[in-house]
Amino acid sequence: MPAPVHREAQTPALPRRQLLGLGAAALAAAWLPTGANAADGWNAGDLLHLTPTASHDRLLIKASVRRPLAQPPRLLVDGRTGSAVVGVMTDRLGRFWRFDARGLAAGTRHLLRIVDADGQALCDAWPLATLPAPDAAPEHLRLLAYTCAGGNDGMPIGGRSTWLAMAARRRLLARGLGFAPHAVIANGDHIDWDQKTLDNKRVPRERIAAARAAFGGELDLTLPMDHPRNAAIHQAVCDHQIAGLYGTALRSTPAWFLTDDHDMFENDEFDDQIATLPADDDGRVGAELTQRLSYPEFLPDANRPAWLPGSGIPGLAEGTNGCFGTLRDGRLLEAVLYDCRRDLDNKGRHARVVPRWVEDWLLARTRADNTAQFMHEPSLPFGYSSGKLGDWYPDRLDERQGKLVLDQAKDGWQSGWQAQDQRLLAALGDQPRRAGLIVQGDFHASAAGRIQRSMDLQLRQPVHTPMTGTLGTGDLGFPSAFRRVESMPSATVTMDEALRPTEKNGFTMIDVTAQSITCRLFTWRPPQPLEDIDTMAPTLVYEIPRPRSA
Repeated sequence: MPAPVHREAQTPALPRRQLLGLGAAALAAAWLPTGANAADGWNAGDLLHLTPTASHDRLLIKASVRRPLAQPPRLLVDGRTGSAVVGVMTDRLGRFWRFDARGLAAGTRHLLRIVDADGQALCDAWPLATLPAPDAAPEHLRLLAYTCAGGNDGMPIGGRSTWLAMAARRRLLARGLGFAPHAVIANGDHIDWDQKTLDNKRVPRERIAAARAAFGGELDLTLPMDHPRNAAIHQAVCDHQIAGLYGTALRSTPAWFLTDDHDMFENDEFDDQIATLPADDDGRVGAELTQRLSYPEFLPDANRPAWLPGSGIPGLAEGTNGCFGTLRDGRLLEAVLYDCRRDLDNKGRHARVVPRWVEDWLLARTRADNTAQFMHEPSLPFGYSSGKLGDWYPDRLDERQGKLVLDQAKDGWQSGWQAQDQRLLAALGDQPRRAGLIVQGDFHASAAGRIQRSMDLQLRQPVHTPMTGTLGTGDLGFPSAFRRVESMPSATVTMDEALRPTEKNGFTMIDVTAQSITCRLFTWRPPQPLEDIDTMAPTLVYEIPRPRSA
């Protein structure tokens, strides 16, 4: 039996960053984070952001710089200049670069440095570890998980914020990273820059125009996002919402970025004026471009078919997938991550939220039973509803009663979506030696509960459904403000609630051992003092033991 893997604690530091409005010919105003030193003295130089991911033998890094580079930079691994990884330019100007280091030793902390074409360092060196080998036996894994980190740092409307101030978001992120997680799961809505759905709301046109003008004006949705007409606006939005939040804070913590509806530049809505699911081509291409520039795709996994949808997106690193991924930590944990919006269809009772091949993969991995622990990480929560179009469930918001009901048809909703939900829940509940667990994003809340029954499906063991909390939601983005109803368990589900959906900002720390999974849910929301973030205790500690038969 392989020896247990013992990890050193990782303590990445959050750089002190501010956003500067820069006058530029291409933009009315652009937003770029400054290249300041980290609090621990780490020098980012001209590096604006750096987001890595990892497998047991590969590191994939996305990075951007303040000024375009005429020649490709290189990534040095453990000081080996002879085998430097040459950066691949992912934009048209040379500001965004990808580094793909392969054939690395598993479970090893590597020392990395980015240098320019002349060998001059662009930033200080930093450590980043590969994951344990698939047959290794790590004793412990710690994950930081959250959702909905996107949104611009705009002025309040009627005294209420649209998104949480960026300074507060960075402080929440720093608090989470202060617990030294081995990995980060950022579940959906890294960008919140809606187009047609925002124009369809009762928001004063002058407010919308002013917000868009600050980033270069209106996008032309008749053209691709990387067309010269749109590219500068798109990059300004990415600079503010992604580089402006993360900077280089994740440099030593590999991250799994899962996409959702707002990443395709719309909310999931259906009314007399608009329907946004399935997603339009402009939104899908926009999400692909954001990922190509700003955050890494999912690295290959031996148990994930290479031909799944999401693997043929132009510009992806070899063997990666932009929509469906795996976090595999030796024989301790396998987590499957899946985008529930990108390929959703409208085929009535035959409809699916994820394609058939993806469902087959999810079911096969759930039944494989070759890691001590297992979890699903979908972009759309199981068990809960807020009455919107893209839920798995038929609950509809009755605006006159101000509550969710089942006796009224939900426009655009497809019964096949819930049928797929039932199949996935049944597989999770049928596991004989592992707890059923779905770690969830999308909904702007923190919550925890156990699904016992779904429609006529009585689960053999409960399925645990913690919602991780939102990093970026402001006052007007919470369901009680936007839909005038709070999220709640679907009326088609029987759930034991440990924490009802709580409309606060926050994140979840997840500690995994072979015997149990412990979720610590942290919540905070203005007008609580910003300083409270630094010392806040968990709102809930939620323990998930393995079944006694394990």
